[in-house]
Formats: sequence, structure tokens, C-alpha cells
Amino acid sequence: MERTTGWIKYPPTVALVFAGLVIALSKIVPQVSLTHDVAFYLILPPILFQGGLHLNLDQLRLDWKLIALLAIPGIVASALLVGYPLSYIWHIPLIYALLFGALISPTDPVSVLAIIKKIKAPQRLQTILEAESLFNDGTGVVLFMVILSMIQKNEPFNLWPALLQFLTVTGGGALVGGICGFLIHRSLKPFKSPLLELTLTIALVFGTPLIAESLHCSGIIAVVVAGLLMGGRNLSYQSTIGHNRTRDFWRIIDLILNSLIFLLIGIELQVIGVNNLIAYKAPILAGIFTVLISRAVVVYVTIYGVNQFLKSSIPPKWDHILLWGGLRGTIPIILMLQLPEFQYRQLFLSVTFAIVLFSIIVQGLTIEVLMKKLIHNHIS
Repeated sequence: MERTTGWIKYPPTVALVFAGLVIALSKIVPQVSLTHDVAFYLILPPILFQGGLHLNLDQLRLDWKLIALLAIPGIVASALLVGYPLSYIWHIPLIYALLFGALISPTDPVSVLAIIKKIKAPQRLQTILEAESLFNDGTGVVLFMVILSMIQKNEPFNLWPALLQFLTVTGGGALVGGICGFLIHRSLKPFKSPLLELTLTIALVFGTPLIAESLHCSGIIAVVVAGLLMGGRNLSYQSTIGHNRTRDFWRIIDLILNSLIFLLIGIELQVIGVNNLIAYKAPILAGIFTVLISRAVVVYVTIYGVNQFLKSSIPPKWDHILLWGGLRGTIPIILMLQLPEFQYRQLFLSVTFAIVLFSIIVQGLTIEVLMKKLIHNHIS
């Protein structure tokens, strides 16, 4: 979604976050926060649908094992690897630390993908980063909701029932999204009207999550799967003009919403408060370090495993890009704002905000140097 043009040398996402920080520090606008319904039913569905719609399915088939491992068990492992150490470091109950682990684990490659396109990195690398983020958003949200439900019901954390509920909710969401996407795609066949195609995709994007949630399944997973089906199925069911217009429409909506989200990330400083960031500087440093270590373990172990045991062929040094390119962005901020009032809420708000800022600014501004170095050393 991004280019660096003219005098603006930084990725637009970074520039938007900086703009939001300036707005927050100057206090020229009132405090702005996303409600649960706005975030989950109006903002996330178009972003995730567009991601599925434009995903390269040929590349997805090539690396689906790696992507699935990173996006599903990888998110669970990440939550555990973040939660267990922080429960001791922060001196908080394990279930709350695991809630934070689930909150902070989903990645957002928006800035990284723009850089990948700019330096003409391999399409395969782009697909792995994009697809992992697309699916781990859904799994991270479900895991967060499962653990939050346990806290609200005052239930002790039990790994296996939690995993069973997690698999049920994600599997149900995938099924709902597959059925809705298939039915809408088939309904286009008799008409081939560009306007109708666009109208039906709008109904699909905003209707699918509602149907899934009413069945106690993941609406996020459902809309991702629906986008994949709409983007990858036989185009003979659609007119060429309608198909192109639909893709262009959702690309523009995605650009607008992502820009709004990254601007709001900066503005959220008003909600967090500079004094809280200073007060929690030790937990923040521990959180950043733990998140980076957990990402490294998940990425390096997974890539080694698929290369050694599943006979895959992930090029050497791509794991470094996947590690440093695992930026935190939209999902952690949205989940952060959904936290109920409890004794660790301010700690979670401050640490999450700081990790997202570190991720976008530090990792976002240095990933290009890393990728150029590795690309020039024949990673393709």
C-alpha cells in the first residue's frame, strides 16, 4: 500500500504514526478510541478480506505448510513463550501473562511488504509474510478471546480445554467463511454485472463475520477464508471488468483503513499517557526483549523443521527477514483497547503501545537495510 515519494523518505505507516504522536502530544483533538463493534465489524473485515482477495494462491500452495505452522501452532507457541517468562518477570498470574502473550503475538507486515516490493524481493517471500500475518491475525484474536473468557469466568488456565475451544472456534469460522464465499461466488455466474459483483462482495465482507459470530465461531477467520475463495476461484463466474473493479475498490478501502489505523496508533498516546510509559519502562524493556526472543524461537525452529523434516526449501537467511519483519501493529492495538477494567490493564496498555511503537519505528526503519543485505547475498 505504500511508496516513499518526493521528500518523504520514511514508509507512510511510520510517518502516520509520527503524525499521530504529534497530534497526541499537542492535544489538539479529543481522545479517540476504537470500540469493539467498530473494530471487529467495520474495520478489520475489509482489511482481512482484501488480504485474502489479493493473496498469490500459487505461492500459497507452495509454502502452505510453513505458513500454517507459523500462523496456528506458531501463535500458540508465541503466546506461551511470552506469557510464561513475563508471569515471573512482572509477578503476575500466569493466565494474565498468557492473555498478554496472545494479544501481542499477531504480526502486521504492511510496512515490510511495501519495502519488499520496492527492492524487488522474491514474490515467494512476500507471500509467506503476508499469508502468515493474514492467518495469525485470526488465530491470535481467537486465542485472546478464549483466554479472556477464562479470566472473566474466573476459571483456572487449562491448556487442553483452551486448545480444544480454540480449534473449534477457528475451524467453525473457516467453514462459515468457505460456505459464504462459495455461495456468493456461485451467485455471480448468471449475472456477470460489475455493480452486482461489488454489491455482493460488500454483503460478504460485512455479513460473514456476523453470521460466524452468531454461531460462536471466529468472524475474523471466516472473512479471511471468504476473501481467499473470492480471489482464487475460477474467474469464469465473474466478468473481467467486475473482477478488476472489485479488487480496486477493496484495495482503496484497505489503504484508507490502514492509514486511519496507523494514525490512531499514534493518537492513542493520549489514552496511554507519557507518564505511564516512563513509569513502566522496566516492564516495557522486558516485554520487547521477550517478544523478540519468542519470535526468533518460533521462526527459526519452524523453518528448520520444514526444511529438515517436510523437505521444504526455504532459502537460507529468509528466517532473519521473517524474524525482523514480524512487526506488531493493528491487531495488538485493537485487542489492547478491548481489555476490560482489571488490575493489570494499565500495565498491558503501556507495554503493548510501547512494543508496537518499537516494532513500527525501529524494525520498520531498519528492515530495508537487512533485506537489501540479504537479497544481495543471493537469498532468492
